[in-house]
Amino acid sequence: MLLAKVHFSLVLPDDSRRFLAYFLPLAAAPMLVAALLEARLAIVIGLSQAALMMFAVVTLPDISLVAAIEPVDGARVLLVYGLSAVMGVYTVRGAERVNQYALSGVLVGAVSLAVLFALWLLEPERHALDAVWMTAAASVSGLSSGLLTAGGFTAVGALLGVTTRVQLMELSQLNAPLLRRLQDEAPGTFHHSVIVGNLAERAADLVGADALLVRVGCYYHDIGKVLQPGFFIENQLGGDTPHDGMDPRASARIIAQHVQAGLELAQRYGLPSRVREFIVEHHGTRLIPYFYRMASQQDPNVDQSLFRYAGPKPQSREAAIVMLADSAEATVRASDDRSPERIDALVDEVVADRLAEGELEECDLTLRDIHTIAVSFKQTLRAVYHPRIAYPEPTEEERRALIGRFRPGRRTPSPLPPAPSQGRRPT
Repeated sequence: MLLAKVHFSLVLPDDSRRFLAYFLPLAAAPMLVAALLEARLAIVIGLSQAALMMFAVVTLPDISLVAAIEPVDGARVLLVYGLSAVMGVYTVRGAERVNQYALSGVLVGAVSLAVLFALWLLEPERHALDAVWMTAAASVSGLSSGLLTAGGFTAVGALLGVTTRVQLMELSQLNAPLLRRLQDEAPGTFHHSVIVGNLAERAADLVGADALLVRVGCYYHDIGKVLQPGFFIENQLGGDTPHDGMDPRASARIIAQHVQAGLELAQRYGLPSRVREFIVEHHGTRLIPYFYRMASQQDPNVDQSLFRYAGPKPQSREAAIVMLADSAEATVRASDDRSPERIDALVDEVVADRLAEGELEECDLTLRDIHTIAVSFKQTLRAVYHPRIAYPEPTEEERRALIGRFRPGRRTPSPLPPAPSQGRRPT
């Protein structure tokens, strides 16, 4: 506002018709708020900013050291900067890639030019050169607003600890360094995380939670398992396991350690704090039931606290959705019966257990949300574990055709080019 006030005092009234008052990238402020916080607040800021600038132009000519300002200048300032701010907010609010900020700048410039041209048509005196200056003003204002927003949200987000959607999109790429390591060193955990991500993302979208944040949280929630992948069932190929012969307390400690190990890895790789929350909250303070029950068979008075995760319980709707999705996918995968009816029953059991355990007490999911999430899980898991038909055996004619195709002496097309002859370099 101070920048605009000083600038207007120097360029208004626009007797030379250079439209210099509209070169400022003032849409960057509400666009930055939309990128970091929310669109509704950004629109309020953008429109308030435009109204205050009109007030400065129209009603404070003595402070601006201007003798007289035409009313059209005030209206033009309000409409140009107000409508361009609204356009910038709506194009930036869901931006997930940097190039969307450039597109937003182009659209802001287009709206500014449209408003300038519309008001120009209402003026009694018009010149062809005005179109050149209006285009230049709209282009500089729009593009610079987009560039300032793209650079500003990165700097301000890092300074204030705000996780931006562009960061989340980068982390959601399956070739991200930490996810690539998970895929190479713990492929079973990686596959589980991807399925949980698909499961939870759809449910989050249905209840109005942040679906992108949920998907990223699912991808990284079990990242600590890369340090000891063989101790987790999804990375074992059957046969003996490292837990055979171990004390159940020692096994439970190893299982629980993947949470702290994941948090340390996330800090080392610079994951945002909102993503790190999923690592420590997706198990909450639940028991590790398998090893607790084994220990109870040996000692009925065993201390239950030795077999609990450290927590905390999920503090957000997104973390609670990931907890439910993680448990539902693991439970259905462990079941031999994956009929639609059995999947529905297992999902209902998981949801009822988490409610009874009190793990959802500290987040703001409603009972209606939980019902919607359960229905979504059932639909997705039925699709994942859909039945497949058994193909009949090949006919004799098919077998003869295959044998004839690959019989000795018959040349078959090769998918690879012939190897280069010795002494010659391949082209």
